[in-house]
Amino acid sequence: MASGARTRTKQTFLQCPCCGTVTSIHRKIGKLKEVDHIKDLWCYKCCEITKQVEVKERAFIPKWIGEFQAQFIIDDEEQGMG
Repeated sequence: MASGARTRTKQTFLQCPCCGTVTSIHRKIGKLKEVDHIKDLWCYKCCEITKQVEVKERAFIPKWIGEFQAQFIIDDEEQGMG
């Protein structure tokens, strides 16, 4: 990636599916990828190239918050169908 004073980038995060390590990389703002994008990247804990998943900032949300929010999404869907 060409970098210079005028290159605008944004930090994004990838997670190794084997060990769960989160790695940060910088992408050009115009070339950002969607959540769950797969990228072959070296994992420093596994010591091999793995297919890491782009998680963006959701990697830092505690698991219990995601489970709590999922509970309300399911409840809303059930009420709408019945």
